[in-house]
Amino acid sequence: MNAVAREHGVPVSTIKKWWYGNANRAGVAKVEPPDYLPTLIPSYRGHKPRAEITPDAWDAIVSDYLRPEKPTLRSCYERLLRAARQQGWAVPSYWTVRRMIRLIPWQVISLARDGREVLLRKLGSQKRTREHLRPLEAVNADGHVFDVRVTFPDGRVGRPAIVAFSDVFSGMILSWRIGETINSHLVRLAFGDLLERFGIPEHLYIDNGREFAAKALTGGVKNRYRFQVREEDPIGLFVQLGVEVHWTTPYHGQSKPIERAFREFCDRIAKHPLARGAYTGNAPHSKPENYGERAMEWADFCRLVETEIKYYNEKPGRRTETAKGRSFLQTFAEAYKEVRRPSPTQRRMWLMAAEGVRVRKDGFVSLLGNAYFAEFLPPLAGKRVVVRFDPERLDQPISVYESNGTYLGEAQRIVARFDDLEAARRLQQARRQRLRAIRAELEATRRVEAIEALIFNPEQSPIPRPKVIRMIPGKIAKQEPIKEFVGEYVASLDRAVLRALKPRTPYEDA
Repeated sequence: MNAVAREHGVPVSTIKKWWYGNANRAGVAKVEPPDYLPTLIPSYRGHKPRAEITPDAWDAIVSDYLRPEKPTLRSCYERLLRAARQQGWAVPSYWTVRRMIRLIPWQVISLARDGREVLLRKLGSQKRTREHLRPLEAVNADGHVFDVRVTFPDGRVGRPAIVAFSDVFSGMILSWRIGETINSHLVRLAFGDLLERFGIPEHLYIDNGREFAAKALTGGVKNRYRFQVREEDPIGLFVQLGVEVHWTTPYHGQSKPIERAFREFCDRIAKHPLARGAYTGNAPHSKPENYGERAMEWADFCRLVETEIKYYNEKPGRRTETAKGRSFLQTFAEAYKEVRRPSPTQRRMWLMAAEGVRVRKDGFVSLLGNAYFAEFLPPLAGKRVVVRFDPERLDQPISVYESNGTYLGEAQRIVARFDDLEAARRLQQARRQRLRAIRAELEATRRVEAIEALIFNPEQSPIPRPKVIRMIPGKIAKQEPIKEFVGEYVASLDRAVLRALKPRTPYEDA
């Protein structure tokens, strides 16, 4: 049989069925050769007619079954039977309806009952390679809230947060900052640590959360679909440094490789022996038995995070496509080369918070209840500028920039205690010295004698004389002397003024 199957390209099981038969037909082993063909004639007799179902009944059970609540088909069928008795619908058996439901594409059933995310996972994901990258060519950033109760420096108890930047090529954690909440200030400081230690990356992958999409960081990015975009918005830190921002899908772990590190931190940090009694669980129904027994001290928690991140980077035997048995630190160090380094001017941008303010008419800017002045500010009165400052040290000078990122200079805080006479005296003395210097500069710049060249002195031209004098016809009256005529005219005017000023009685007015 195997030889015949190979020669004619027929499965061996088919030849065995023809020879031995099965439950539905007899084989040819027990008949004469002339009866082989009649015995092997197909016995197909067709299916029974399909049971009918009223279109309204079919629409009802399909709509009932394709719901996110995922009801069982049996319960949907029983509800259909109750409705069919009232509506007079024709309904086949349960098994017939089941076969009909299974004819619906599985993609449609999954989308209706499981949701979009489950369907996307079933449709398969794209495998992205990293071997073509180099260290610091692309970095990824995200925030994470630890499932640990910690006593903050001010005495409050809460769950701390971390903002971390990782290298996409090697998977190494490059920088991080720990705080009470995830905010743009924490993101800026963590990014500043990355710049100081390694350099400026070329590409940055982040989601459009409020802390990462803040105008101080991503202002000027064309596809930033968060917050209202205005022309006077300050240019963000990422844009000024030439970093190309790529937005990832929020709450989608596959698009952010750093989520893999956060998953390890949940086990190695939140469930560390030092956090015994402080672990809160990652969900309300997964709280441990010793929940709420204690809270870790802030300093102890920070040391624990630093230790575990160091171990995460130096752990050997990583099986990623770029590590190949090495640690993340070794993978990064062996391929790391010199990259762009930030200048001291650029360093001010990530160490300070950014705020857009308007210059007052008096030539100063107001920030968080403080006034700051510089000599370059009065000409900018009424215009908007960007100020960068340290939120924790508002007594220090602030850096002032134009809206396009051009650095203008520093502005000093102009504030003193009411009874601080020495501060007032120093201010007045400095203002007088500066006024004298400005006056001297004015005298050196302005030359009064140079204005004389601009004065127009017209030349005395001769009065034109008529060439022909025409006589006026008629009788000429006798002329009185000019002197007597002028005197009489003035006297008549004086008499008229006196009559107007003379007080009158009511009868005279009447």
